[in-house]
Amino acid sequence: MGFLEDKVRARNFYRYFSKIYDFVNPFFYSAEMRKTVVDMAKIVKGDTVLEVGCGTGFTTREIAERVGEENVVAVDLTPEQMERAIIRFRGSHFLRGDAENLPFKDNTFDASISAGSIEYWPDPVRGVREMARVTKKGGRVVILAPRKPDNALVRKFAESIMLFPSTQQMVLWMEKAGLEDIKYVETGPYSFWSKLVVIASGIKS
Repeated sequence: MGFLEDKVRARNFYRYFSKIYDFVNPFFYSAEMRKTVVDMAKIVKGDTVLEVGCGTGFTTREIAERVGEENVVAVDLTPEQMERAIIRFRGSHFLRGDAENLPFKDNTFDASISAGSIEYWPDPVRGVREMARVTKKGGRVVILAPRKPDNALVRKFAESIMLFPSTQQMVLWMEKAGLEDIKYVETGPYSFWSKLVVIASGIKS
């Protein structure tokens, strides 16, 4: 388990990292990547969407533009991160919450999205199952995760910090959560870093 695959350590890390997060994040997560994430959710105006691990609201912006701010519900474990999103999207609904224990009833949302959060979950399968549980039948669950580095040395260092799943692991976790028609895209912010992340989507049957 990586150092930040612990809720207390991850929460303390982001308490301080939140001060520079908005300056660092664009180097790893581009607007085009964000568009791909939300495209894969197949959402339309008026849909109610859950975002798990909203951070400062980078992905929230794209979701809100598609469905309307009032139809976005977002959870995050770190208040310092979420405070920035709350200021930016006053019409949306924000809760401090745990991805592995979502505080919502079954079949609540038309889609569930998580971008850049699963790498901190101690039990990623449970988190994916929770996202599937609260999504309505026929709705999509979409997750962006940092992809396992190809270089063995880089991979060893990266995995000592947090989770870097392979594309096959992401697909397997979604299958274990009961999702179907699973599709994925490997992408990145630059041509020389074109497989930084994997974005996977599945339909709740």
